[in-house]
Amino acid sequence: MLLDESKRYSSSFDSYLLNQGSFVQESRKLEDYLIERPKPSGIDVLCSLQHFAIITYAVPAKRFEGIFPERFQLDTIEINGQELGLISVVPFIDVDFTSAVFPFPKFTMGQTNYRIYIIDKETGERCVWFLGTTLDSWTLAVPRYVWNLPWHSGRVSFDCERDKESGLYNKYRMNTISDWAPASVELVQGESDKLSFPGFPDVESALVYLTHPLAGFYYRSDNKLGTYRVWHKELAVKPAKLVSASFKLLSDLDIVKESEQHSPYSVLIEPINEFTIYLPPTVIK
Repeated sequence: MLLDESKRYSSSFDSYLLNQGSFVQESRKLEDYLIERPKPSGIDVLCSLQHFAIITYAVPAKRFEGIFPERFQLDTIEINGQELGLISVVPFIDVDFTSAVFPFPKFTMGQTNYRIYIIDKETGERCVWFLGTTLDSWTLAVPRYVWNLPWHSGRVSFDCERDKESGLYNKYRMNTISDWAPASVELVQGESDKLSFPGFPDVESALVYLTHPLAGFYYRSDNKLGTYRVWHKELAVKPAKLVSASFKLLSDLDIVKESEQHSPYSVLIEPINEFTIYLPPTVIK
């Protein structure tokens, strides 16, 4: 049902360009991508994501070659005649992580996702390719060993302060100690920060792209293709500035060089939001 619902996101213009083997960013309205929340069932999860940030880098498209299967196409933008792909680091704290259906204990844990923006050529849906996730919780055992998700252990800490009047972050610091993806980032917000997204026709189109992919794909630990879906309302993100950053996974993979990590394409923050995660993940034959 969820996959069928997603097919309506793909316009005839999208499909035409995909068939031509190229893509340009056209104007999009968020209202065209919002759907009613599919009713949770079984082991679906409800969670609030606190200190939710999206730190995005735009790098040459060729750096993504060979990362995901041919079923998917990199969802590129063009800036100054250069084709670029976008990759985001998404740190947050899972708070009130619990069953969306049954009374269940609530968990709190730090997490950082690494995602590339792609198009599923079979459906035309914009989605993300997950390189993996760092999770600070013993509950890692279920996604990693039962579902073979590319989730990895890490000690994640946040040190954040917000202005009482504006709600903006005077301080946002995240640090992850991890064998797989050690990371640190410091952000700050100000009243003068503006939203700017080169390569998109307008701000709303870019926010649809960056904040509203509802499907994720990834290679499982057994090298099979997996997918899962989420649902959320419109995200009320605001711009921020990057003070410093170090994402070793991105430099190790030669996607975003260490020297480039201080110059993100965009930085967005929302203090807290709510996601529904539909589980278990699906294995694609």
